[in-house]
Amino acid sequence: MWIGEDEGQTALIVDGVVQSVYVGDGPLGPGYWPLMLPDTRPRSALILGLGGGTIPHLITQKFGPLRIVGVDCNPRVLHLARRAFGVERCTSEIVEADAFDYVSSAQGPYDYVAVDLFIDGAIPGRVFGQPFLKDVKRLLSPGGLAAVNFFKDRRTPSHAERLGHVFPRVSLVESRKNVIARCRPR
Repeated sequence: MWIGEDEGQTALIVDGVVQSVYVGDGPLGPGYWPLMLPDTRPRSALILGLGGGTIPHLITQKFGPLRIVGVDCNPRVLHLARRAFGVERCTSEIVEADAFDYVSSAQGPYDYVAVDLFIDGAIPGRVFGQPFLKDVKRLLSPGGLAAVNFFKDRRTPSHAERLGHVFPRVSLVESRKNVIARCRPR
């Protein structure tokens, strides 16, 4: 894991993959992160897979300050997020924990939940498991949005189907290499 550069932006790179980019005052370069943002201002947000804090920075840039809880299991990532990306400027609380364990006991509601998990070079399969997805749904306010990031590949239809078993409304938005599932609890 290191701080590098991706298409002219400072980036947090883990296992050779850009996990986060620095969000400054200028325009954000290519990437899926803006597609994950809610359309309307949430009262509170939960970020599962905080990384360097790209999503909280973008939310704050778009909507102004709000309650944002960021969860990441990697202490080295959190150290870099604080040191190089200033994640504490835009988050209310930073939790070092396994996202799957965290959601099983967390209390909501949140108007927005971002699921942006990447471990050992892959999106963990548990992201598409019913126990985890039901916990994410439980944490959402009735009009809330869960945005789930995953790679665009042959499993995309299966992932969408699994999300649809828990969330009654799922729409997919494609980026270059990613798919963002925008999931609604009603």
